[in-house]
Amino acid sequence: MTTVSRLADEKTGKLKSAISVDQIRELRDTLAHTSLGGGTKSVFVEEADWLNAAAGNALLKTLEEPRGDTLIILRAPTVESVPATVASRCQVIRFAFVSETLIAESLVKRGIDREEAGHLARLSNGCPGTAIRLLTDSAFRAERETGASAFHAVMAATLPRRLALVAAMLPKTEADKATALARILDAWEEAAREKMLAGDARFVVVLDRLRESREAAEHNVNPQLALEHIVI
Repeated sequence: MTTVSRLADEKTGKLKSAISVDQIRELRDTLAHTSLGGGTKSVFVEEADWLNAAAGNALLKTLEEPRGDTLIILRAPTVESVPATVASRCQVIRFAFVSETLIAESLVKRGIDREEAGHLARLSNGCPGTAIRLLTDSAFRAERETGASAFHAVMAATLPRRLALVAAMLPKTEADKATALARILDAWEEAAREKMLAGDARFVVVLDRLRESREAAEHNVNPQLALEHIVI
């Protein structure tokens, strides 16, 4: 299987802001060559929501007229986050969230302490793969837990303090702000959902604001304005 995802910047080591048109052109060249063993060729576009406009356009012909026996899978958090021209040429398959209880019980069967399993299940936001990553990737887990702590600190602060806190959360480099915003929204959404499920109805509004900010981010809204929209 050929996998396509954002590349790391050679200078900074950080993920680039999009899947580039050059990556898609390379993919097309790969598919143009017959595989040695024959059979089905498979492609996994891991972050289809990070296709830039040129990359999306370059992918269209491949989606419309794949060469030979080719299976192309695109993954994205929502259909709306994928370029409309690309999404319209795909068959949409939706995956439902897995219950927190089921994820926790599965972790317990793996030998994880029940209290720890419950904590990981809450952080996973209904995604078993995320729960496993939280268990095995300490850096990823620290990022999620830090994000949740930051969310609670912001929500407990006065409005002027909230605005100051969100301004400090984003990196100075413009190219890194969109990636940072996506990570912050992921962590905050999980923390807000946990509060809502615990019975605090106020966080229903917060979740709505998070959804609106995520949609705005897909249209290149200023990341700081997106966060301020949530906390005001």
